[in-house]
Amino acid sequence: LTSWRDRLAQQGMSSNDVLKYASIPIVSTVFTYFHIWAALYMTFYPLHYKGCWQIKGTNCGCGWQGIVPSKAETMARKSVHLMTTKLISVEEVFSRIDPGMVAEELDPVLHNTLTHIIHEVAMQEEPELWAALPPSVKNELIMKAREDAPAVIEAMMTDVKSNIQSVFDLAYMVVATLIRDPWLLNHMFIECGYRELVFIRDCGGYMGAVFGVVQVILWIRWSEGWMLPTFGLVVGLLSNWIALKMIFRPVEPMPILGGRVVLQGLFLKRQKEVSGEYGKIVAAKILSSRNLIPAIITGPCADKLFELIHKHVHGACDKYTGVSRPFIRLLRGTDKYNHCKHMVGERLIATMSDTMRHVEKHIDHAMDLENILREKMEKLPATDFEDLLHPVFQEDEWKLVLMGGVLGVIVGCMQWYALGS
Repeated sequence: LTSWRDRLAQQGMSSNDVLKYASIPIVSTVFTYFHIWAALYMTFYPLHYKGCWQIKGTNCGCGWQGIVPSKAETMARKSVHLMTTKLISVEEVFSRIDPGMVAEELDPVLHNTLTHIIHEVAMQEEPELWAALPPSVKNELIMKAREDAPAVIEAMMTDVKSNIQSVFDLAYMVVATLIRDPWLLNHMFIECGYRELVFIRDCGGYMGAVFGVVQVILWIRWSEGWMLPTFGLVVGLLSNWIALKMIFRPVEPMPILGGRVVLQGLFLKRQKEVSGEYGKIVAAKILSSRNLIPAIITGPCADKLFELIHKHVHGACDKYTGVSRPFIRLLRGTDKYNHCKHMVGERLIATMSDTMRHVEKHIDHAMDLENILREKMEKLPATDFEDLLHPVFQEDEWKLVLMGGVLGVIVGCMQWYALGS
């Protein structure tokens, strides 16, 4: 140690100077790692604005909201555009559902449902007439409805499939789901791009160490205090910018060194792996039957669906009443008869959400969306595949780069103060 101190003294340096110089690359590494981690965190969180004052139309002010949640609608629409133009169509999704199988699965459920609906409507609209009917007549009417229910459901499902574009808006459903649950949008981006996000963070640390060594060399030869915040600005800007570029550039494979090395954006290299993760998330969390069925029933095109249901219910009611229909109309009036048919349809619609839960597994299995999405995404051109994750950073990439620069200046000023002028 004594000889080491002597050598340092000969160079005009003390052990404290060595510690100061050693601190520069350490601080640079820790700072770069931290500020990139902070930038990534602030990309996705918080889900809702945290702070006391927000600049209108932005995600900042005296507080912050994650970039992705703050632009949930824009991000969701970009995801939907990729999904609906490059991967799947509404017709393709529903073409795989077998109406006959759905009717068969619903048959046991409809036995109880139809009994309840017929009794409820009859007691509400014609309590005296219903009470006066012999039990055998009531049972015959209910049994007839039960027997014909599978055929009616199958015809109804076939009609819905044929008119799916008019009764269901897939883009609206997906965007509404992602806006309503910003965590889900975050989850999709983070799961699909997890390795790339980790790479950005870790790569920043390595670049910080390299820049730190360069900074030490410059500091030894040129100990100007203002150099530290200046270098911090450069490190902060470049580390974020380079890491982001390495993920998405080049888009297409670029062979070098005679093809022995192929350069391509890290995210794009993992297209097959990411495709599987994307298909799993979308099939389970977004386009599952648990989400699709309520979206169809309550969506903006629900009126068209209800028209189809009423058409089939009215036809079924006419069939059940058979030859007695003219007498019913004569005794109770056409308006009353039509009103009863409408009430049966309304009751059936009101029970649809609960009824259709019994066929969710069958529908999910039939659609097989996870495999469809995976297979189609694997075949996407690299330029299209890039659109899955790049929009998260592209629109506000400058914010992440700028934040790195600002933090670099702050840390550089702190180093300046600690090391002396």
